Amino acid sequence: MLLAPEEIVPEIILHQYVSSPFSEKIRKIFAHKKIAWRSVEQPVIMPKPRLVPLTGGYRRIPVLQIGADVWCDTGIIIRKIDELKPEPTIYPGGLTAAADTMNQWADRRLFWSTTPVIFEKLGAQVPKAFIEDRSRMMQGADFGAIARSAPDSRNQLRAFLEILDRQLALSPFLLGDSFSLADAACFHPVWFLRAEPSAFGIAQKFANLMRWFERIDAMGYGDVSAMDPDEALKVAKNSSPATAENVDSRDPNQLEAGTRVAVTPDDYAFDPVTGRVVVSTIHEIAIERDVPELGRIVNHFPKIGFRIAAA
Repeated sequence: MLLAPEEIVPEIILHQYVSSPFSEKIRKIFAHKKIAWRSVEQPVIMPKPRLVPLTGGYRRIPVLQIGADVWCDTGIIIRKIDELKPEPTIYPGGLTAAADTMNQWADRRLFWSTTPVIFEKLGAQVPKAFIEDRSRMMQGADFGAIARSAPDSRNQLRAFLEILDRQLALSPFLLGDSFSLADAACFHPVWFLRAEPSAFGIAQKFANLMRWFERIDAMGYGDVSAMDPDEALKVAKNSSPATAENVDSRDPNQLEAGTRVAVTPDDYAFDPVTGRVVVSTIHEIAIERDVPELGRIVNHFPKIGFRIAAA
């Protein structure tokens, strides 16, 4: 039986590592949408020699690859997944703004309240190379000193979790009776707390939150199979970008196709990726790069959370 066109999903490759909380968010969306995907395990710290050719220098995880197109940052990865397979929805009841807003809040507020609390206890066990790598990502700040903010972070984390717990007293999921992007987004910081028992203990005091957590955790990861990093590079080399030129004529900064720009995260890991503009829409910037060992690669980024500058 042939699949209808809307059911045909190309081979999806996720570059990740097992302990990555932001990868966990994407893994739960894959599970919800019942998407088959390939998992490429990448290093936790630099160097990442079999990732950087695909990303042009962008080093954060996860990264989504389809052929010679590469999506960097969960903001744009989620949009692409939803475009490929809209159903089952991650926006039940049409609550797009609520889900997207909770996603940004979870990434920028809830998640960052967990990190000092976890590393307050784990800091002494973390390899020096990891501390140095994360310090470089934070533009030279000392990641090893992050535990100093643990008392304030613990207060904020507890308050954030109580907000979620109150909502979950009224419904099985954060936006009602169905799983949504909000659940995937808020799940991954709580999941990250499991790295340190006393940190997770803060969450365990909230009964509604824990029932929800166990429900999301039990979803698993969907239909996943491993892929070697070299195989993923070969896929890119043997493919051509499928992205058609699409530049919004109403762009407020008058960005034009072919303009050479540098795209950089605005929060941490300030590694610019440089290329020629192929796509510029309200939510997306995509640039084309010529990579000697791979050929043409198009890198896709969200506009929210990134800076675009002439290069």
